[in-house]
Amino acid sequence: MSNESDPGRRRRYTHDTFDFPREFEHRVDPHRRGSLCDRHCAAINNTHGDLGDMHSGSHQHSIMTPRILPVISTPACCQHLSDEVQICDGCLVKTTITAENEVEANKLANNYKFGFKKWKSHVTARPWEDRSEIVKELYSDLNVVKSPTGSTVTCGNILYLLLFGWWLSLLYLLVSALMFLTVVGAPYGKLCWDLAGYFLWPFGKVIQKTRAYSRKCSIKFNKCEVISEVNEAKESTPLLSCREPAPGTQQESGGRADATHWRRVNTYLWLFLGYPVLALAHGLVCFIAWLLVFIIPVAKMNARTVTKVLLLPPEHVHVQRMRKTEVPLEAEVVLCCYRAVNAYYYKYAVDGINVFAVNLLPLVIVTLVLGYVDSRNRFTGSAVKFTLSLLSIMPLSYYIGMAIASISAQSNFAVGAVVNATFGSIIELTFYITALIKGSREGNKCYEEIVKSALTGTLLGCVLLVPGLCMVIGGIRHQEQRFNSRSAGVSSALLFLSVGGVFAPTLFSKVYGRLVCGECQNITQSLAGHYLCQNCHFDLMENNGTLYYKHVQPLVYTVSLVLPAAYLIGLFFTLKTHSHIYDIHISDCHMPGHHHSAVVHWSRCRALIILLLSTLCMSACADLATEHISPILTNSTVSQYFIGVTVLAMVPELPEIVNGIQFALKNNLSLSIEIGSCIAVQVCMLQIPILVLFTIFYPTGFILVFSDLHVYSSMFSVVLMNYIFMDGKCDYFQGTVLVMVYFILLAVYFFAPSPAGC
Repeated sequence: MSNESDPGRRRRYTHDTFDFPREFEHRVDPHRRGSLCDRHCAAINNTHGDLGDMHSGSHQHSIMTPRILPVISTPACCQHLSDEVQICDGCLVKTTITAENEVEANKLANNYKFGFKKWKSHVTARPWEDRSEIVKELYSDLNVVKSPTGSTVTCGNILYLLLFGWWLSLLYLLVSALMFLTVVGAPYGKLCWDLAGYFLWPFGKVIQKTRAYSRKCSIKFNKCEVISEVNEAKESTPLLSCREPAPGTQQESGGRADATHWRRVNTYLWLFLGYPVLALAHGLVCFIAWLLVFIIPVAKMNARTVTKVLLLPPEHVHVQRMRKTEVPLEAEVVLCCYRAVNAYYYKYAVDGINVFAVNLLPLVIVTLVLGYVDSRNRFTGSAVKFTLSLLSIMPLSYYIGMAIASISAQSNFAVGAVVNATFGSIIELTFYITALIKGSREGNKCYEEIVKSALTGTLLGCVLLVPGLCMVIGGIRHQEQRFNSRSAGVSSALLFLSVGGVFAPTLFSKVYGRLVCGECQNITQSLAGHYLCQNCHFDLMENNGTLYYKHVQPLVYTVSLVLPAAYLIGLFFTLKTHSHIYDIHISDCHMPGHHHSAVVHWSRCRALIILLLSTLCMSACADLATEHISPILTNSTVSQYFIGVTVLAMVPELPEIVNGIQFALKNNLSLSIEIGSCIAVQVCMLQIPILVLFTIFYPTGFILVFSDLHVYSSMFSVVLMNYIFMDGKCDYFQGTVLVMVYFILLAVYFFAPSPAGC
């Protein structure tokens, strides 16, 4: 193997058949025998349960886990179309990954780097020939004729009939009657009559554009040749084949027909009376079908009808059933659809952007327009604007994540580290800072408690919910999953350190603070009896705040400086001095014929512009959310703790949860766990210190003292996560335990009294 630091090493190009990159799937060669190194590493594995088995426990899948496993690397690795190969060099194991190009190799390597954003989708355009037939069908133009397979009567096609087919057909019948009444537009009336039957049930039918034939193209027998059987390529090759007409004959005749079509009176009558109504109807159907994603074939069919079919000369449009006809030799297939619903359209992307993120982008525009134009709530209330603001955070977080991944993949390590450290937590920090500023201006301590609840909720979700969901969903496909316990141990140690540092001022205030209660009642009616007190808290401002300003505040500032320093030490440890923990090696094997130049979806300049615009929109949405959260907090019947821990904490993390689930489904649980751990560490070691240091320059009244509920739930969650991750393997049961504990804590927050000041 070549040295990992060698810049001239070659990348291995993989031939993948999935839309999402299978970074870590390996098909084991059943005919390959284990070497001495294999048996030696297996013996070590039996002694130390850290490395695990060759397989992931589910032998029917034969998929290796993404963690460091003992497998020897030989030249035969070039014969496998795998995305991860494990090697054994003196039992020093490495995780070897392959990529299609240099940019993808950097992106995959960044996924394993501590502190870098984990990204599942491609940042470069994948070669068309490397895609599966399922994915190729998603991007087809619905003009490919296939042999009929199965019945066209499916649930999805019936859904099309109920939603769109019947009223589109009725509309075409009305337009057909209108065109027949004009007499001059009778050809278009016949066309609408045929299309009425087509759009009632378009499946299994084909719309063709026939060509005009010139008399010069008449075929004579003496111009035909006999094709010998020796040179026959297919059984369907005709024995008699006609020579092609003179070049330009058909093009000239077709061009003359098109020119004549646009000079007719009935064409302009059609464009004035019939086409606008039908175009509006098809546009509405196209818009609805595109938003529903899984019926995008219906959107494509309607878009092609408006832009192609309805603009053709009516005498050249023929609608026929596939089972009754064969496509004529000189006919062009304009439209052919078999299914209205395709469940794989969740993979569909526009210029590298997932279709769901594309569909949610207009929501951001609507949110900003309603929020700043309708500032007095004349059209919508605060609850609607708050909900729209939170929903707008999801697509913006996707764009920020893809921009960070694109810039990191196309840049060196230093630039990638700076971008990830700067913008990795920008989503949460934007909301927290705007909430603290608003609370400071209004003198409302409830905003500070909401921010603390959101910080705790993010920590709980990343420690319990994210890995728990990934274990459960990944465990459905894989009986037992293994991960790198060494890397998970590093994250656990940093979590212990960060949680201890964050809650140190809280524990200090409880030890030295004075307990003050708002109302006390004597139960026994005697001076030495028992008292029942309510609204008790530790007073830090006793004697003009001597305890706080001389003891607690210096401790908070010290912790806020120590935690980022510990984060930097963790980066230096995992990326420089002990990088073998994650030991990522780019394979120098290569597949002949699979060298593809990297065609990035977003260049560095474009990614930077999108990153800045998304951050700006994120700031505006966060400002709107904090502006309209006050009525919800005031009129809510549930605890404000619960709102902060759930809605405000987990909505920005939804794209990360989706990425983690996708990694788990590919049996790469290491990255699923790292996603949650990395976010939790950044919350404690970066976000909270930044909020504290921000308070120095802009006094917001933020005091790093949490309630007992936050302290106990966070510490218990970190201890439980560390216990489950000790053995380096997991299943769906352990994931279920984490998820159930998370929901139990949510129930505690739901029934907890509202914090003081709310």
